[in-house]
Amino acid sequence: MRRKIIKLYRQADKQGFAIGAFNFSTNEILKGIISGAMSKKAPIIISMSEGERAYFGCEESVAAYKAIFRKYPHVVLHADHTKTFEEIKKVVDAGYPSVHFDGSRLEYDENLKQTKQAARYAHRHGVFIEGELGGITGGSTTHTESLKDVIKEDMLTKPEQAKEYVKKTKVDSLAISIGNAHGLWKEQKKLDFDRLKAIKQATGKFLVLHGGSGTLAEDYQKAIELGMNKININTDVRVAFARALLQGVTNRKDDVPYHYLGEVSKTVARVVEDKIIIFKSDNKI
Repeated sequence: MRRKIIKLYRQADKQGFAIGAFNFSTNEILKGIISGAMSKKAPIIISMSEGERAYFGCEESVAAYKAIFRKYPHVVLHADHTKTFEEIKKVVDAGYPSVHFDGSRLEYDENLKQTKQAARYAHRHGVFIEGELGGITGGSTTHTESLKDVIKEDMLTKPEQAKEYVKKTKVDSLAISIGNAHGLWKEQKKLDFDRLKAIKQATGKFLVLHGGSGTLAEDYQKAIELGMNKININTDVRVAFARALLQGVTNRKDDVPYHYLGEVSKTVARVVEDKIIIFKSDNKI
């Protein structure tokens, strides 16, 4: 499966689009993501963080993925922000074809060491692995703080250090810090495009933007032009899901869940469709 995923990233890199990676924690969100991808004929990544996997179930998420894959083989299941080698083993052994080892909280040398160990295990099992270098702050929710108070210069990914990191760890892709942050904030996110360009030139690797929610459409597209290959979206989906769910529950005419949950999934699908168009990944299958 790793070879197939690498082929998809190469296609994105060559054709100038980004693969949308959308997180899910409920079946309604998952249905919406897949519906949006299918309607736009787009390759898609469905992601789960450690917290989302703990809620939904690791084995259950793999089972759901396999069922979806049979009818839409343009989807990849990805373990997002996996912070320990033990958790990497767990998701790989469960059947995840793609994983993200997040050692960004560690000192550089320790991040290097642990990522290398995770990459060896993933590759031995034919699994694609994403590393992370630099600090990406925030959580996938709405924040009241200002980004300028939480994003510091020393958190940003250094191009030369990234070059050494990917060479020594042998990760397949790299999540970077260029002014991005998880969640929605008081102001628009400002991406450091010069830094992005320098990292792409230094590493030659597939690059990943975490904290994509709340970014301007033109900034997404400029980042893609400069070599961003995967963009993660979670908060935009969560906000749409929560609003639609509250409206559905409030306005329901009966107690039949699928009579209003179907509209919740459709709302998620619209968010996914909009992002797919911005990422230029529509009609790529």
